[in-house]
Amino acid sequence: MKMNLSSFAELTELYYNQGKKNRGLRMIFKERKMSDELQMLQALDRRMALSPKDHKNYQHLLKGFRGEAQFDQLLANLSCAHIQIHDLLLEHNGTVFQIDSLLIMKEKIIVYEVKNYQGEFFFEQERFFKVPRQEIMNPLHQIGRTAPILTQLLRKHGFNIPIQFHVVFVNPEFTLFYAEQNTPIILPTQIKSHLQILDENNSRLNETHNRLAKKLVELHLNESPYQKQPEFEYGEMKKGVVCGCCGLMEVEVKGRKVYCKHCNWVEHLDTVIVKLIMEYKLLFPNKKVTVSAIDEWCGSLISLKSISRILGQYFTRKGSFRWTYYE
Repeated sequence: MKMNLSSFAELTELYYNQGKKNRGLRMIFKERKMSDELQMLQALDRRMALSPKDHKNYQHLLKGFRGEAQFDQLLANLSCAHIQIHDLLLEHNGTVFQIDSLLIMKEKIIVYEVKNYQGEFFFEQERFFKVPRQEIMNPLHQIGRTAPILTQLLRKHGFNIPIQFHVVFVNPEFTLFYAEQNTPIILPTQIKSHLQILDENNSRLNETHNRLAKKLVELHLNESPYQKQPEFEYGEMKKGVVCGCCGLMEVEVKGRKVYCKHCNWVEHLDTVIVKLIMEYKLLFPNKKVTVSAIDEWCGSLISLKSISRILGQYFTRKGSFRWTYYE
């Protein structure tokens, strides 16, 4: 079966959503994946020197993603009946808001704002500071804005279930001073006990919970209006094959395998070619995908025959002869 790029991605997501981590009464309806902006910055960082502004944004997004992924791993250990939905982007009455992680349980919804902050922080008169006195956005204000909008959105679609909001700090090197006890904050040392309390819930879910999860995923926005577009030119970038582990271009192709000479990472050639094509499409959506274009993009490290085979297998051929391209 031939698949274009979008259906290939949709099939992958469908695979995850319908069973990879479905363990009895626990189900993940939406996995977390890197945003297009982060994927783009990561690809650019490996192929060119980012501007100081783009590099700072890349490091910020990457650190946040790693913290969220770390929390996902902790949630994977929950044994109680629940549904997980990660990385939701929703809109209600003209307001776009993001939810890092959401749990649907029998009697309530739990929303987590995940922070991967490192260092010493403190509250003062509802303001949030990093020691010694660098003010940053108060995460409690973030969930304060999200709470009423999400409640209104769910009621609009016929769901009236209590919602709990928490800011969870996942970095073990995070310290917080002067926080009141009744604030919805989960510190790194409290995550384990918080999840243990959730696991004490033995109630089963029903079709209403399933419909709620499907509706939230259906409402998810695929593109963020806040996504920033870094500036770059095709000619500025190194051409070659990037190692899927260490990110260096020190690989060699032997048969159907790609080997990294730096970290000894091994990956199947077909997987590497698909990644190269998807990366090219992400960075240059207005350029046509051709055998010669991907050949140049990979630094002619992969045979034209292999590139043509993968394009023909996973993408739809358009045009003919020298004007052939793939979508």
